[in-house]
Amino acid sequence: MKPSRTSFHVTPLTARPTGHRTQDTLDRGLRVAVEFAPDADATVGRISGDIDVLAAPSFALALAHLTDGGSSSRIIVDMTAVDFVGTSGLSILSEFAESARRQHITWVLAGNRAVLRPVEAIGLDAVIPTCRTVRDAFDRVGKIAHS
Repeated sequence: MKPSRTSFHVTPLTARPTGHRTQDTLDRGLRVAVEFAPDADATVGRISGDIDVLAAPSFALALAHLTDGGSSSRIIVDMTAVDFVGTSGLSILSEFAESARRQHITWVLAGNRAVLRPVEAIGLDAVIPTCRTVRDAFDRVGKIAHS
């Protein structure tokens, strides 16, 4: 059964096994993988594809899943393989930042130019910690958690 654009399901990360990974393919080429990185005690949500108005609901559900159940207080949203982020995707990132703040979740957005340029252009980098690589994001999420 092909997942619909508005449905998203991955296995909860309650047991935190090493290398645990789930993946789902969503409409419009949006792909999401969720992994737990035991060395960094962090959950990594890997997003790829285009985040336009049609993929936005699935993107929102994917981000919400990262904070469900409190499986990790450190999250890295890896968008280094995203080709396009529309205004709806930027709005969802802003809402995710606020939700993470309320839940006391430390998180970092790793992104390429297609992601970081619009984030910076509208000033979201003031509320969203960003990095250009996932390795830098791991370093930064650790520093933020310990500050």
